[in-house]
Amino acid sequence: MLMNRRKLICGKLNHINLKRIIYPLLLLFLSGWALQAQDIHYSQFYNAPMNINPALTGIFRGDARFMGNYRQQWTPWVQYMTFTGVADMKFYPKAPRNGFFSGGLEFNYDQSGDSKLQLLHLGLSGSYTHRMSNHAYLTLGAQLSGNQRGFKLGALSFDQQYDPELNSYNPNLDNGEINLNNRTNFFLDLGTGLNFRLQSLSDAELVDEMKQRSKLDIGIGIFHLNRPDQSFYEGYKSKLFMRVSPYASGTLQISKDVDIVGHFNIQIQGPYREYLALAALKAHLNLESAPPNKFLSLQAGIGCRFDEFGDAFYPTIEANYGPWRAGLSWDVNISDAKAATNRNGGPEISLQYIISKPLPKFKACPLI
Repeated sequence: MLMNRRKLICGKLNHINLKRIIYPLLLLFLSGWALQAQDIHYSQFYNAPMNINPALTGIFRGDARFMGNYRQQWTPWVQYMTFTGVADMKFYPKAPRNGFFSGGLEFNYDQSGDSKLQLLHLGLSGSYTHRMSNHAYLTLGAQLSGNQRGFKLGALSFDQQYDPELNSYNPNLDNGEINLNNRTNFFLDLGTGLNFRLQSLSDAELVDEMKQRSKLDIGIGIFHLNRPDQSFYEGYKSKLFMRVSPYASGTLQISKDVDIVGHFNIQIQGPYREYLALAALKAHLNLESAPPNKFLSLQAGIGCRFDEFGDAFYPTIEANYGPWRAGLSWDVNISDAKAATNRNGGPEISLQYIISKPLPKFKACPLI
């Protein structure tokens, strides 16, 4: 089992017992290296949180969140496009308790290559966040999704369609693939995850003041627990590899108006490995002169995605204005594919809107 049952005693603590937090997370991280089709991915993975861990459902500053992501690669040579839409929200208890539930809905659409290989994904996520102390929170999440894959034959060519008389490709010849009548496949999928949040802001302080912004999220998401079959061939099964996604994401406040932001993620799926890292500087421009719904910040950074081929680095910019956030990045190929792509990996855009209700007398979890 990748995830053994372990008791985490999470009572009302005035301090954090790090051994009870770090050891289980460490075991989850290390066990992921032993696991063996890649899923969709984003360079701005930190802006598509439910794709790396369902336990990040509800982990944001506010009450309800709407997110969108769009990625395009290698146009006009080969068409790769990915879109994600997400809505999640917190459900606070009526009476003061030591935690809260969150729920979310996620939609993914991915299209790859000349075959128009498509993935339609609709997932329902849920999580429970437990307050371990005034500064620490532990979240367990799960996701159930319905998925449909499909492809088209129109733009594909096969070895059997080589015509020796014409000495060229002949689309009128049979492709020799007798079992490709089934071009769609539907399957259910299960995922889970764990997230630990440590932040400088105490739950006795107001979130909207933004005077304490340092925070750290560390955790792991595990997808395809049920190893669903994704084969298009009749009488043949091709089980989807489990995907393990350990990560760390944090903000370090270095002055009244400036933060250092860092994100790191590993995607492990069967024989595939992908490593992503980003460092950025974030400047808050009007904390003293504007109400919370008018706060403005700008962020600029550089990220790197690498595997056995090298892959890409990507500059990124991001702007926050009140409840809105928009991010833009551009992949620059550094792998051998740069000869064909002219180093142009393609753009990626993210957008987010957060709804925050007026603070009640009891705020279950003032996350930042």
